[in-house]
Amino acid sequence: MVWVQRLPLLFPFARNKQKLVITTHNSSWSFIARLELSMGIFLSHNLTMMLLKRNWVMLVDDEIDIVGLFSEVLTMNGINVHPFTDPEEALQDFEINHDRYALVISDVKMKPISGIEFIKKLRELDSKIKVIMMTAFEIDGNQLKQLDNDEFFNKPIRINDLVQIVKKYVY
Repeated sequence: MVWVQRLPLLFPFARNKQKLVITTHNSSWSFIARLELSMGIFLSHNLTMMLLKRNWVMLVDDEIDIVGLFSEVLTMNGINVHPFTDPEEALQDFEINHDRYALVISDVKMKPISGIEFIKKLRELDSKIKVIMMTAFEIDGNQLKQLDNDEFFNKPIRINDLVQIVKKYVY
């Protein structure tokens, strides 16, 4: 794979403003090392880790108030959130960017597709993605077993509990 980017867009703090062409075949570490050498800079550990690991949370709920509140709270706690109110739009983004997500938080009851259907499609794309399901409705044991998730919570949830649950999967 060949990466061609304008430096100010890729790294606004870089001194060199020329085009950068880096070839890497199998290793993100190789990409970072070549980037550092070609630019004559050393990236901080945090920035390097941010480039290498999945550190985003996809938040999907058809209730805009929930998406806004949860996004704001998680962002204020240092968690990168990409919110969606349309599960089909979220699925399209996941198809392209699944390697950037550490966690998907999804409502169970959504339209135009349900959270259960949404998660099944995500798992087809990336079977290792961590998933937290949530709902404001009661779910019986059989429905809960049907959910292919790593964690589950009922809405409303205390904000501190939400942050603690998410940090288990992101950090």
